Amino acid sequence: MKKTLFLLFLLTASSTCLHAQGGSTYTMFGIGDLRNTLGSSYDGLGGTQIAVPSDYAINFVNPAAWGIVKTTRFQGGFRFNQQSVSNGSSTIGQNNGKLEGIAAIFSIDTSLGIAASFGFYPYSSVNYSLTTPTSIVANGNTIGGEIDASGLGGVTAGYIGGGFKIVDNLSFGIAAVGLFGKTGSIIETIVYSSEAFISINQRNDNFKGSGFKAGLLYTPIEDLKFGVAMSSYAALHGTSELRYSTISSTEKSSDTIITQEFSTPMPTSIGIGASYKSGKFLFALDGEMQDFSSFNYRPGKANFRSAQRLSFGISRLASFAPGTAFGDRIAFNIGGGFNQLYYTLNGTGINEYFGSFGMQIPVGGTAMLDCAATVGTRGATGNGLVQELFGRFSVTIGIGETWFKPFIRE
Repeated sequence: MKKTLFLLFLLTASSTCLHAQGGSTYTMFGIGDLRNTLGSSYDGLGGTQIAVPSDYAINFVNPAAWGIVKTTRFQGGFRFNQQSVSNGSSTIGQNNGKLEGIAAIFSIDTSLGIAASFGFYPYSSVNYSLTTPTSIVANGNTIGGEIDASGLGGVTAGYIGGGFKIVDNLSFGIAAVGLFGKTGSIIETIVYSSEAFISINQRNDNFKGSGFKAGLLYTPIEDLKFGVAMSSYAALHGTSELRYSTISSTEKSSDTIITQEFSTPMPTSIGIGASYKSGKFLFALDGEMQDFSSFNYRPGKANFRSAQRLSFGISRLASFAPGTAFGDRIAFNIGGGFNQLYYTLNGTGINEYFGSFGMQIPVGGTAMLDCAATVGTRGATGNGLVQELFGRFSVTIGIGETWFKPFIRE
């Protein structure tokens, strides 16, 4: 374990030439990147969604918004990430793509706002691959080498829950959440000498946890909405398989495997939001916080802190009135914000700033094609850190139809 932490220190503190491919280098810390937004409809609004219900998109943050949906819907999508990583002296491009979550929502009673939903989505994502040059001095000679590090995986969330109207202007939603997943990492130290060992440290972690999410959506006056969303979790448990290997062409290789259990508190998240509709436009704001200061999973060189997120979104709403031109049936979204990530490195907090643009395009009936692009920056050069310029491109398809027919109430 000490060897692993030492190598992580080398990877983060090095200011020499850096080669990277895959995802964000910062996903090697903690459980990786937390997914704050899911689905292109809300990606285009900078992730702003706590008080933004939709007839066509499933809100993964605030289950109180589920009752707004008028049809039974199924949603899935894909996200592509492109990054340019710089340590001040060299720059490298890297990219990856993966499927978004898949979910379904069932509109049971539109007048009472009763709806049920279930699905799976990525709670966190780990994806990095990089090489850092190194050297050793042996018998008065300097021998070059490299340290290769890579990681893949993440934590997935599965949920099931429902929402309903408490009164006409107040909705409530709640869902049970299960966390599960696997991450794997490899750190390989290579010295450019036929007499040197190759050292390989591997770690595979399996996760399991549980919790719930809940939310409220309040409409004090027409066109103005306030939302509150929270999630709470029990401790995240798991098992780690640590494997330390050495390989040499002149001596017998060694291989040691250690299995151990781990447990870490998972912080509660709380968020508030507001939205206001004026004519063809919707304006929205969100603020979220999740305190990771008690989190203790693989701290290494990172110190954990409170994660905070502020975002805004503006939407030019679509109109589906008879005779409306196709261009007016497309919703256009813009957004932006600030994300304080849940760790510091070398005493420096890692933050990101971003802006977004998206469209929601009808493709027949109640089917919708959403697409969004988010661009931004995280980290900074200097102090042994790297700066990442990123572009995140997502596409989501939602289809729906009426399964539950409304009936007349006396």
